[in-house]
Amino acid sequence: MIELLWNAPVGESKLASQISALELREGDQILDVGCGCGEVLLRIGEKHEVNATGIDSSSEHIAEARKRALDRKLKGNVQFVEADAQSRKVEPASLDAVACLGASHAFGLGSSAYINALQEMVPMVRPGGQVLISEAYAKQPITEGYKEFIGDSITDDMSHEGNVQTGKSFGLIPLGAWTSNEDEWDEFEWTYQRIVEQRADHPQASDTDISKRTHRRNWMDAYLRWGRVTLGYGTYLFRKPISADRSYVDVQ
Repeated sequence: MIELLWNAPVGESKLASQISALELREGDQILDVGCGCGEVLLRIGEKHEVNATGIDSSSEHIAEARKRALDRKLKGNVQFVEADAQSRKVEPASLDAVACLGASHAFGLGSSAYINALQEMVPMVRPGGQVLISEAYAKQPITEGYKEFIGDSITDDMSHEGNVQTGKSFGLIPLGAWTSNEDEWDEFEWTYQRIVEQRADHPQASDTDISKRTHRRNWMDAYLRWGRVTLGYGTYLFRKPISADRSYVDVQ
């Protein structure tokens, strides 16, 4: 059975670099919002003795994450909970790190999802804590045909630089930024395409599986025509200032 290790156009070496960039200590409290099948959090738990929780609204994803955890040698305590990001309450300044990797829609749909996510996530971390977040952006102006297909989730004014600047507008200090290349996008999109086709071809395929295949084929047509050269994906690491007088000051 074909599977995606994580639901993002990010290669092995780039993910390893992102995890290595996190400054984590024994006992740190971590939350991964929209954790999917839990792969990123499990890799953090293999490397660090942390207390980590992954939440996702999909029961299927959480079941897979728990299944994967059984086969891993974890240094830390990693648990997965089926929960909705907007209804789960997190005490202010109770976390050492919070992540939301390609799941900003958990905090609301549309082009404001990234801002909404940061607005909710930043208060969760203590001073000196870290925020790791991924978000799409436009590499070039979006054509009318592609706008009609993807809706208002991505707009022309959403850029890689803009995603970094948005973090700074919340008083965060940028520590790292990674962008996906075309090879990573192709690997992600075509792997997912094979998964959807395989499920729809199964003798016990459901109507939902068939419907997903139709949607997915349309998505791939749009990806090849417009998305591959238009859609970017960035992952951003920020630190919350320890005190107000140490906050990031932009050079004009």
